[in-house]
Amino acid sequence: QQFENSISQIVEIILPDSFIDIRPLELQYLEQLKKRGIQDQTKYTPLGGRATEIPIIRDSFDLRPCESINIGKIGGGRLEPRRFEDAVGEILALKRAVVLGEPGAGKSTTLWKLVGDLREKARLDRSAPIPMFIALGKWTAEDEGFAQFLCRELGELGKHLDRLLRENRAYLFLDGLNELPAAQRKEKTKQIRSFIEREELSDLTAIISCRQLDYTENDLEMHRVEIVPLDPIRVKEFIHRYLGEGRGEALFWRLAGPDAEKAFRQFRHEFNEQLPDLETIFWDDSQLPDEISWGWNNYKWAEWLALREHPSSLMVLARNPFMLVLLYSAYQENSDSLPQNRSGLFNRFVEILFNRELKAKNAVKEDFDLLADGISQVAYRMQTRRTRAKDGDALTVLPRHEVADLLDQRILSIATRASILSPGEEVRFTHQLLQEYFAARQMDAEIKAGKLVASNLWPAANWWERNNWEEATVLLAGFYDDDCTEVINWVADANPEVAAMCIKKSGATCPPATLEDLRRRWLPRLTDLQRDPDPRARAAVGRALGMTGLDNRPGVGVTDKAGVVLPDIDWVDIEGGEFEYGDDDRSGNPRQRLTLDSFRISRYPITFRQFQLFIDDPEGMRDDRWLAGLDCDVKKEQEPGEQAFPFDNHPRERVSWYQAIAFCRWFSWRLGGEYDLDRVDRWMIRLPTEFEWERAARGRTGRKYAYGEEYDPSRGNTSDTGIGQTSAVGIFPHGASPDKVIDMTGNVWEWCLGTYHNSQIDPANENLAAGGSRLVRGGSWFNDRVYARAACRNNDHPASRDVDDGVRVVFGLRPPSLNH
Repeated sequence: QQFENSISQIVEIILPDSFIDIRPLELQYLEQLKKRGIQDQTKYTPLGGRATEIPIIRDSFDLRPCESINIGKIGGGRLEPRRFEDAVGEILALKRAVVLGEPGAGKSTTLWKLVGDLREKARLDRSAPIPMFIALGKWTAEDEGFAQFLCRELGELGKHLDRLLRENRAYLFLDGLNELPAAQRKEKTKQIRSFIEREELSDLTAIISCRQLDYTENDLEMHRVEIVPLDPIRVKEFIHRYLGEGRGEALFWRLAGPDAEKAFRQFRHEFNEQLPDLETIFWDDSQLPDEISWGWNNYKWAEWLALREHPSSLMVLARNPFMLVLLYSAYQENSDSLPQNRSGLFNRFVEILFNRELKAKNAVKEDFDLLADGISQVAYRMQTRRTRAKDGDALTVLPRHEVADLLDQRILSIATRASILSPGEEVRFTHQLLQEYFAARQMDAEIKAGKLVASNLWPAANWWERNNWEEATVLLAGFYDDDCTEVINWVADANPEVAAMCIKKSGATCPPATLEDLRRRWLPRLTDLQRDPDPRARAAVGRALGMTGLDNRPGVGVTDKAGVVLPDIDWVDIEGGEFEYGDDDRSGNPRQRLTLDSFRISRYPITFRQFQLFIDDPEGMRDDRWLAGLDCDVKKEQEPGEQAFPFDNHPRERVSWYQAIAFCRWFSWRLGGEYDLDRVDRWMIRLPTEFEWERAARGRTGRKYAYGEEYDPSRGNTSDTGIGQTSAVGIFPHGASPDKVIDMTGNVWEWCLGTYHNSQIDPANENLAAGGSRLVRGGSWFNDRVYARAACRNNDHPASRDVDDGVRVVFGLRPPSLNH
């Protein structure tokens, strides 16, 4: 053995390096690369981003940034950034580039993908370049030069680095420029740059990765490749690659959420034939094509964008490749499913993050608890600052010196390596959900210690306003997976809507007894003007009851009639006789005195829950009988409009006049009534005539508004009330008409039976096949005082499904006779 070693040394001295066969060393190094970090390349998901090039002069001897050429309008010595879809191809085309991105963005993964592709070529072709993956974080010795460090990291192959460089058979992949020791970073970056720019290495391919916030423009003067977050289509591609199409699709929609899945189904149904690239537009584009409009004035598209980009969405979290891998890992660890709620997911998620960092240090549970407790205090303080700043969507920060009072340097370092915190002069969480999760942990501790009262977060003066503690509270409820009553009771009186969000969104169990107790506590508040004088407060209580299905007031929900579930209507008897009709300030139509027979009208508009019975009934909305004889597109009218505010006790909106007629026919049939498609007088349930509607709204004396002569936005849901959407029916008891019919001023426009005629009053206008627009009355949440007048006549196309078009019904065999 000594003899062989001596011979090898003699050969190395006597023979030029080019005569030595280093192929065994190359293969050995390539095998080491495979063991170090190369994964299954078939499962790699391409990353998109932006590339910014520095203008260069290139000839056979030079490939360097050029500072002397006149760039003209471009300025700064850089070309305009361009978008790309595959970072791997972009990087190799540039040959020399710094790859930038946020923590977890996929910088190292991209480098490993490049190394993996090139490794396979080098293994099969001895003339191909050798990819060299170098972790710069290992270069810690202050007196070690860059060339020495490279040779050391390459092992035996490092002795032949110069030869590989001369033969242009070396590709350098330098990972983690930001991981160089802070005190040495500036000097060592200069060494890297000097090495790469050596004249004899003009054709060298060198790729360097760095966290974006740690890179300055003049560090390396190389082309920039910025990795951007994954778009949802790439998230789906990643999941499908690892789980297959079936299980992958299930996980994708778990991350996107049921609201996103519902929106996508509707979007695809509406535009599938018009948009060949529908999925890309839905997930990626900020605007729809010019010829497309989704909802009136594109409001549905605006709603979707707000949902798509909401910072608390799990899909937003999944767009970070590192976070996506952990979400996938969490999914795999627990019998191929995610936890039942987000809190459970984050518990497991954080354990994965921390355990990765703590395992190597043989840490115990106490270390984990110390780490989690310290970070929770940071999050809680940030959340408090965030509330005071009224900055609901931005990640907040704390000065580093303030964080140092809560976390020692060791804990901060672990949290940074685990991609929980991103430190600098100011410290922030890498994702808003992480901040809210840790804030929830600290909330739990503060509540148990008796230090945090819900009314301190939601003061009585404006408790219904969002203040950024909502999501943290939902996560807090999720900690109590088996029974979240403790959290519900803590918040239920201070903010019923947040308590309802905990019930619906946390995934935790809320026992029936707790729900019944909430019903008892919340129902009186809907009409308690002393406790909640502001209508916005009562509207929030209404949303809480509607969200949880607890609103069982007469006339609001459903009832079982001999085994058939039907809308539960609270009928109001309207006595017949003379009444005032019309409006003095309507040009050419002064007030008139008319006479009507008695009739019955529903106290409230038909609610979302009640109309849903018609949609869900197999013999309901999609039954051709109910649209027979109407001049409409039957297939279109058999598809329900998408409720904008889907609370059980809110008025059903986005209902066309045709659908309102069909609902009445179905309801009459379900009640056992006879009907004739051509004769209104054979129905039991129908729309009111405009005269019936006005009589029910104004009484006999012809009030200007249902509640009186003076406009009062606190007595009906109009644009001046400040609710900004529909509200639960009946929350304006002091806005009732003289006959106690409610919500006839605002909330939703209500379809009437007749056609619209400006200049005549004609009781014969009840012909269902008549053309032209149809009457709507009552104003809405979207309109001001002008349209809230009880005499205001408005109209809409019978096929219209506006966000404020609703239904109120009357009971009777025929429209009452009308006498002048």
